[in-house]
Amino acid sequence: MVVDLAVEQVTRADRDEWVPVFTVLPMRQFRKPVRIVSGRGGEQTGTGRRWSVPLADRVLLIAVY
Repeated sequence: MVVDLAVEQVTRADRDEWVPVFTVLPMRQFRKPVRIVSGRGGEQTGTGRRWSVPLADRVLLIAVY
């Protein structure tokens, strides 16, 4: 679907211009929770399936939610 494709392209944490639009946080402040989650094992996958979405994008998804 065209709509799904457009949303996926915009809601990425590597697009610095969009993070403040969705979270009302400057990139400098958004990177702090990403570092905290990473430090607490957010990148670890254990024995299950690997994440297909990068950690910063997962944090952005939760922040938007």
